[in-house]
Amino acid sequence: MAQQPRKDVVIIGYGAAAGPISTELAKAGYSVVALERGEWRTTDDFSGRTFDTLRFAHRGELLPKQSEVALTFRSDLEDVARPTQYIMANMVGGASVHWSGQSWRYYEEDFHLRTTLEEMYGAERLAYLEEDGANIQDWPLTYEELEPYYDKMEYYIGVGGFPGNIQGEIRPVNPEEGNPFEAPRERDFPMRPLRDNATDITFREGALALGLNPFHVPTAINTEAYTNPDGLERPACSYCAFCTDYGCWNDSKASSLVALLPTALETGNMEVRPNSHVLRINHENGRAVSVDYLDLITGEQHTQPGDIFYMGAYTFQNVRTLLHSGITGGGQVGKYFMNRSGPSVSAYFDDRYLNGWAGPAVQRQGLDDYNGENNAEEKMQLSDEDFFVRGAFIGSPSQRHPLEAYNIVPPDVPRWGRAFKDYWLENFNRIISLQILQEPLPYETSYIDLDPNYVDQYGVPVARVQRQAKQNEIRMSRYMFQKATEILEAAGAARVWGNSTPRPTATMTHDTGGLRMGSDPSMSVTNKYGQMWEIPNILVGGGALLPTMSGHNPTETIWTLSYWTADAVLENKIDLEDAQAFT
Repeated sequence: MAQQPRKDVVIIGYGAAAGPISTELAKAGYSVVALERGEWRTTDDFSGRTFDTLRFAHRGELLPKQSEVALTFRSDLEDVARPTQYIMANMVGGASVHWSGQSWRYYEEDFHLRTTLEEMYGAERLAYLEEDGANIQDWPLTYEELEPYYDKMEYYIGVGGFPGNIQGEIRPVNPEEGNPFEAPRERDFPMRPLRDNATDITFREGALALGLNPFHVPTAINTEAYTNPDGLERPACSYCAFCTDYGCWNDSKASSLVALLPTALETGNMEVRPNSHVLRINHENGRAVSVDYLDLITGEQHTQPGDIFYMGAYTFQNVRTLLHSGITGGGQVGKYFMNRSGPSVSAYFDDRYLNGWAGPAVQRQGLDDYNGENNAEEKMQLSDEDFFVRGAFIGSPSQRHPLEAYNIVPPDVPRWGRAFKDYWLENFNRIISLQILQEPLPYETSYIDLDPNYVDQYGVPVARVQRQAKQNEIRMSRYMFQKATEILEAAGAARVWGNSTPRPTATMTHDTGGLRMGSDPSMSVTNKYGQMWEIPNILVGGGALLPTMSGHNPTETIWTLSYWTADAVLENKIDLEDAQAFT
């Protein structure tokens, strides 16, 4: 086994979370190496060959083969988990390469959710959550602490939007645009969001007719040529409509690959080793000393020693690597996994074309009137059988290519044959299917562990996911289905259909929890800086850190927490020998 030269920082998986911390530490003079299992693709790999729906959206060009990165799932503890598809990219930059680009800050209340719910509703109204095994905790940090890092992320990554709240002033730039429910920001976005199309305008009209507050969602896609504070230049979006599930052909969609890595490499302190599959973390006397990894090209095994180790891969692989290395966090590693499930609502319009095929998926209007506790007064009037906490963002996605939207048909239309073709030819450009991002809760019975029945090609047990839809998710789905239906009907839809029943899955791209941060080592895996209680020189990144979710995409918060952790290292806010020294 070959031993590599020691590095100050060893990044395990170069996904979204790895971008900010590796860049900041490399700029500060730390020697950094990122060990990434996947390939190192560049913009040239996406230019010209990206516009292939079958290749990328259906056959998963950017996704690993099931034999390479396996995952199993069950929704019942009594069942044997079965293999399921891993739907996140396995490459330098990870899922940030093929994500949609929605870029949200979390609410202030998201960081003290347990306290908020108890004060707002009381123990009696929340008793059903305890019955279902919900384990809701406040974060060990506040929005106020993170706000400067959100700001930094938006300017270094490049996020466009209309501000909804600048220092307490609501919709200060445009009285009809911006999320009026967002947490206060110190300053405006660095640019405006993507333009609206006919789908967005239709959704907006329906929302306004109901007295709601629609706005164009903030996006990490350049709407103008943009140079970040490090001097990195990237061009404006071309509205090519090959965005979610695709790598960006001209670098306008932000990712750790194109918005951060070039700056890190320019320092001369950053090294990326693609095709390097980390097998385990070696640790002695409560301290990580090295990792063993396999070169997937040569088949050779290597050992990489280091001083700081950062978990920069996706949630499942971060949890799996720690567990396989015998690092359990006192039984907390893998617990309180969260991902989304919810209703589906679609419609067609017989009086207009919606042009949903034209433009990126996040070229959309949306609303937060039913998100978080923004509609708490209405929820308080619900019966005990219908009451739920939290909520969902509802929006109007685009990028409806024929091969991606073929299944958006009413239940009485055949899925094949002449009747299907006739319907599709008539209505393809008249359909809309809403995005409903319901907030899940952490439960005792939702977790990731090592599957006792399946191993990968290297003999390592695969990650097993256990997730169920509980009362809160079921009630929320019924409610959101009705609200989404009302919006489409108010917009003039000729027909609305869908399903109000949530269906849990192993993965849906917003997979969080499993390595949650906290103030109590007996209830969490890391402290407020992402530093593991059990092994203090291991730092954790990514969605696995989140104690609770949100009705918003987690990517901006994942990048923001990475900047937060980098600052903790650079400003000596953590002691790499004792995770409790600076809490």
